Amino acid sequence: MRLQRLLCIAALGLTVVSCDKIRDLVSQAKHTMEAKAAAKAAKSAGVPPDPLLQALVDQTPEGAIFRKDLPFPEQLKVKEERRLTFDAARIVVKSAIGNQVAAFSGTRFFTTRYQRTGTQLDLTIESAGFTKSEADKLEAARAAKDAKVAAAKPKPEKVKAAKSKLEQAKADQEAAAAGAAPAVPDELTAIKELTGRKCSFVTDGKGWKAIHSNDFKLAGLARNLEPHLAVLGSAAGVLPRNYWLGQRRLKPGDSVPLAGEDLALLLGEGASGSLVLTLEAFEASGGHPCGVFAVTGHYRQAAVPGPDGEVIDEDVSVSSGKVWLSLLYPLIIRQQFETIQTLSTGMRSGHSTLIQGSVAVAVTRTWKPTAVPAKKSSAK
Repeated sequence: MRLQRLLCIAALGLTVVSCDKIRDLVSQAKHTMEAKAAAKAAKSAGVPPDPLLQALVDQTPEGAIFRKDLPFPEQLKVKEERRLTFDAARIVVKSAIGNQVAAFSGTRFFTTRYQRTGTQLDLTIESAGFTKSEADKLEAARAAKDAKVAAAKPKPEKVKAAKSKLEQAKADQEAAAAGAAPAVPDELTAIKELTGRKCSFVTDGKGWKAIHSNDFKLAGLARNLEPHLAVLGSAAGVLPRNYWLGQRRLKPGDSVPLAGEDLALLLGEGASGSLVLTLEAFEASGGHPCGVFAVTGHYRQAAVPGPDGEVIDEDVSVSSGKVWLSLLYPLIIRQQFETIQTLSTGMRSGHSTLIQGSVAVAVTRTWKPTAVPAKKSSAK
């Protein structure tokens, strides 16, 4: 679903670019993204932790333990804001009639709210969309203008009919693409129709089942999410992660290599590859006490679910990144990566889609228990 919509965006007036041009644009964009990321990190630094949460931190001069012994709250709210910024990414759609290739830049954003109340978990899509880069907006406007000028030219004389037919066909294609451009803001209509509406699930302790809804579209989304809800919930932090750091105290400068099943600390089960985490500092994110780790490496994982119900295969190289791991519970509060990614998925009607390029990933989670946290004396 997500990649289908990205395809729609790429197909509307965007031009095919060479690999050399893509590399140049990626290089320029990387410096811009690094500057923005540094500014954002500097802005968030120095935020004091919540006193109630800080009181639960197990930290000494020898380092801190990333706790997993506290009872994970069963009454809490989580707001997850996810942004993927593509820079000169290349999209390839394969079908029975051939391959389509285009390049695009822009930001895909998704905001989801989760609320757990005991055995019930609610998921609400708050917003979703895609914003094109300024360069692509200017290119689309220029292409639309050129197409209108070409369409307004007088019809060619008969003696030039053969050549003019080819030119006219090209102009007609450009005009058609330009005419379709206004539809771009509505490419996420299906998801936007569900924004603000709640999917609810209940658990018997073994799995999650969707609560019946009379709304056809909402029921369809709930059915798609149902088999992936435990994975989505643990990734978002509304449910605890199954794998976490051990009881060894860690201090700034310590490294934690991840490979094999250890990758489940950051990724889903079944991921392959290797990552290296290096603890840089202890700081709060949104008032939540965290350990900040630098991340580098490469990984692959299949069938990664999203809150819109689609699953994607990922092949990701992390050139630089940071993760904010909670010092209290097995959950990730924030992620910030600079990556080169290959994303692929099957599509309805027999198509398959491949997206390759530079992607800046920014995920922020606002994590708030709705009940009073355990006292420090009970968290030993």
